[in-house]
Amino acid sequence: MQKTKKILLIMAVLFLLPALADSQDKDLTEFFKNFKLSTYVDAYYAYDNDKNIDKTPRLLDLISPYRDQIRLNIAAVSLKYGTEKIRSTVTIHYGDIPELNWKPVTKYDFIQEANIGFSPYKNLWIDAGYFITHIGAEGLPKNNVLSSFSLPVYVEPFIQSGVKIGYDFSDKFSACLHVLNGYNVFEDNNKNKSIGVQLAYTHNEMLKLTYNNIIGNEMPTGSDGKTRIFNNLIVNLSPCKKIDMIASADICMQEKSKRLNADESAYSYGALFSTKYKFNPKFSVTVRGEYYQDIDGILSGSIGSYNWLKGNGVTIGCEYRPVESAYLRAETRYIKLDSELQPFYKGSERTEGMISFGFEY
Repeated sequence: MQKTKKILLIMAVLFLLPALADSQDKDLTEFFKNFKLSTYVDAYYAYDNDKNIDKTPRLLDLISPYRDQIRLNIAAVSLKYGTEKIRSTVTIHYGDIPELNWKPVTKYDFIQEANIGFSPYKNLWIDAGYFITHIGAEGLPKNNVLSSFSLPVYVEPFIQSGVKIGYDFSDKFSACLHVLNGYNVFEDNNKNKSIGVQLAYTHNEMLKLTYNNIIGNEMPTGSDGKTRIFNNLIVNLSPCKKIDMIASADICMQEKSKRLNADESAYSYGALFSTKYKFNPKFSVTVRGEYYQDIDGILSGSIGSYNWLKGNGVTIGCEYRPVESAYLRAETRYIKLDSELQPFYKGSERTEGMISFGFEY
């Protein structure tokens, strides 16, 4: 009941403001034409050979995380408002993805995003509120070519809150500055703010380059400050109509964080490469390779009884789209961690499979 009241209050505030500002000289019919309501549901069944009999999330899986069960990844409802000068989005959600990605870092885990923006000048937008992160080549399953996260994306932020200022310099180049509460948080965890940048260049329909970063002190209040610089580069390449490729690389530095020498900076590295082949508009196959190294544990946190991560993996998936807004996916993934990491039943290796069905309307 309390969550429902909070949701209604947030939606009332965000959508009443543009109503007052933008519809004084318009009738209600014209005003409501600017609203768009959408829903999104994704259900799944997952399996792996880890023999985890407990009802706990599978290690290193933030999508389709529970084994041997038919479950809900996400059910979301989104309301958007948009004109030439005002825009706003509120999305509420429920399921395993919010449970594992939102709930550990915010008390507002039922909010996927809630933000409002205005355009003071052509091609310039200023937005504030709660957002899905600008970092990374993978996000919600509906926006991905597969229904699992690669190892680099596992440690990337999923959410963020703050203010962003974006400007489209041309049809090819855009830039956005983010002033954030922190790395993967809604509520601030210290007195500092983080800065993020996104630069996107679209050469043509075949090639797009995107650079993202976040810079700031991400240590909680009461801990010694440590500056973190996270860099992310994404290349989208479509050499022909049937092939889509994605390459992504991450480099992160955090000062005073090396395990063997706390005065030195620690680094983590990650990369993924995927190729999607479309046999026709309804059926496609995707292959993805992934690598990640964080031997000082600056981002990976606890992996079982370990506090660092190094490994690679490969995923093969098939997708069938009965209609453009729906997908049925089946994929299998193999993960091989460093031999010193043995969090699985078979030591450092695991094979998994999953089937998912999603629909957006």
